[in-house]
Amino acid sequence: MKDGFVTTKTFGRIHYMEAGAGKPVILLQSNGASAYEYADVYPVLKGNRRVIGWDQPGQGDSDRITRHHSVEDYGDAVVEFMDALGLERASVLGCSIGGAIAIDLGVRHAARIDRLFIAEAPFRSAEQWAIDWPQTEANWSFPVQARELVEPKLRHLTDAHFARWNIDRQKAGPWTMLDVMWALRLYDTKAALPKVRAENTMVLFGSRSRLKAAAAVFQELLRGARHAILEDCGHFPMIDDPEQLARVVDEFMGD
Repeated sequence: MKDGFVTTKTFGRIHYMEAGAGKPVILLQSNGASAYEYADVYPVLKGNRRVIGWDQPGQGDSDRITRHHSVEDYGDAVVEFMDALGLERASVLGCSIGGAIAIDLGVRHAARIDRLFIAEAPFRSAEQWAIDWPQTEANWSFPVQARELVEPKLRHLTDAHFARWNIDRQKAGPWTMLDVMWALRLYDTKAALPKVRAENTMVLFGSRSRLKAAAAVFQELLRGARHAILEDCGHFPMIDDPEQLARVVDEFMGD
């Protein structure tokens, strides 16, 4: 594994980790995480690829954010990140907020995308966001979470995963994590999906994820994409079953 930093014009320093060589695949984290979230994916995906995980601006070891960032801002950050790495095109896999960013990339930056993987992207009505917001604030306002709160979210919570979970949440901090949730709340996923222009797109949901109910909506609005369910995975397939996730990515990339 290699880790380092690149400097972008708008978003400052962005920390990343990478392994392997070949066609680049960029991995976008979930909220409150970092490039370490894909630690179990790098070894099984790096065979003939350059696998790059970023720390989203404001999280991990990347520079802090001091204003609201929209999903579109984060999409622009991915493009500046690619530019700083000298990448004209890359495949991108994003989970959760990373999945929403992937949608935006498919809408506004399709020419920069080889294969696009939209994993576990949230899809809620404005009414549902409002109903859920008190619980959202409670979840993201306290970075350190007890083991009994984290265990139901993962198939098997190891000590290493639990330690990293709280390390990364503390690095991000409550304001930044809640701002990400505002970015998701304000992003019109329903309007964006039919505008995705990335030619090779795959949508992924976990079979145990509470977001799986939105899979039918994604199929209706993004008909040119391939759709798949990751068996026995929840919201974090890169942790629940990194081998299955890597296999799906490899098969869709086809080389």
